[in-house]
Amino acid sequence: MKEKKSQITIVIPTRNRINSLNRLLNSISKQTYLPKEIIIVDSSDEKLNSNQLFFTQLDIKIIHSSPSVCLQRNIGIEQCKTEFIFLCDDDIEISENYIENLITYLDENPSVNMTSGLIYEKRNDEWKYSEKRIPFLKLIFNYIFGLSVWVDLKKEDYSKNKIIQKFIAFYLKKGNRIAKSGWPIVIDYKTPVFKTPIYGLGASVIRNTKIKFETAFYKNGIGDNYDFALKNNSEIYVVKNSLAYHHKDKTNRINNKKAYFYRVSALHFIMLKNKRFNFINLLYLLNSLNGNIIYSIFKLEKKLLLYNLKLIIGIIMNRNIYNKKN
Repeated sequence: MKEKKSQITIVIPTRNRINSLNRLLNSISKQTYLPKEIIIVDSSDEKLNSNQLFFTQLDIKIIHSSPSVCLQRNIGIEQCKTEFIFLCDDDIEISENYIENLITYLDENPSVNMTSGLIYEKRNDEWKYSEKRIPFLKLIFNYIFGLSVWVDLKKEDYSKNKIIQKFIAFYLKKGNRIAKSGWPIVIDYKTPVFKTPIYGLGASVIRNTKIKFETAFYKNGIGDNYDFALKNNSEIYVVKNSLAYHHKDKTNRINNKKAYFYRVSALHFIMLKNKRFNFINLLYLLNSLNGNIIYSIFKLEKKLLLYNLKLIIGIIMNRNIYNKKN
């Protein structure tokens, strides 16, 4: 493998998260392969300065920006002169071989443009890369309404009933994909490196093709990974022996229900502007929102119900419902 010292730059957008940022930099400083440069694009209320960072052995450049994670990423990408760019959120922590493993994979697979490690998040005090199991009835419900599924789906986790086993086999055969409703289905994690059209890009390495993020997205970047992956016109290859831990810093983070509203709005926005989708896909999206209305009624989630009704009205009226006023 060719020398990679000058091949990768890390771009980190950050805002008011100095402790998380230093935790990330600590994990970068321990890498088996170090980047040429780290570009931190800061939009904090009080401007970040180098004295607040504890890892002076790293080559770090700080750029200041107005708050918008997509704009901040674009500013960082524009500054990159290396073959590879590591796009990394400030509340990520990575395993020691993370950068080296991903660059090695890209070097050995020149047709691949985008790769990531396996992203773990903490659920009930346990780090998980996906739900291990989804109840069968919920899986059927999500299939009927075209809702998103993120689960490591395995036939052995379900009843030996032939009908259930046939459905699981049928569902697995369809693989990781984008449903007709636009929602991502990520169910096949089996191989050491699996591919998927959509994945979280909070700890991803890409080839430096100067592709930009859509700055119309909400300042927290909800939906940006989906849009960026489609624009890159390439599946994301996830290297399972490289681990990234997403600590989900609560600073700047909006609540789950509002995030859901922005996520659906972003998907509608993407559908309106991307030729991959058409009127039929919008109908499937509306059907998925009907499913979420049933779910919100069953769970007595009044706020979620109101958000779904607002989304359906906006889509039927053919409005771009993704804007900063919502």
